[in-house]
Amino acid sequence: MENHRTIPLSLGAGETRRLLLEAGSTVLVLSGQMVWRDPPVWVAESVVANAQSLGPEEARVVESSGWVEFSARHAVQAVIIAPDGVAFWAQVGHCLARLFGASDEQKRAL
Repeated sequence: MENHRTIPLSLGAGETRRLLLEAGSTVLVLSGQMVWRDPPVWVAESVVANAQSLGPEEARVVESSGWVEFSARHAVQAVIIAPDGVAFWAQVGHCLARLFGASDEQKRAL
């Protein structure tokens, strides 16, 4: 896991957050319980977003890239681990660095 980029995720009870995740990313719940809702897909002329409950020490891999919704039932601490090919996250980091004017030292860390 040391070669993978990670994003910490903290949610308060009742809080919902949507994150754009790349296929192959792993979400690991460290504490608390949350509901994971997949990116919406079209099925027989209807939009469907499957949901699943995740508890402490449970992990799930994102099957298709898109906006994943996390809703906390109780306070949640989780970590998102980027897939082996971190090109997506590197691009996001560089875009944010340009957008917010990161220093040269911060840019090298990306």
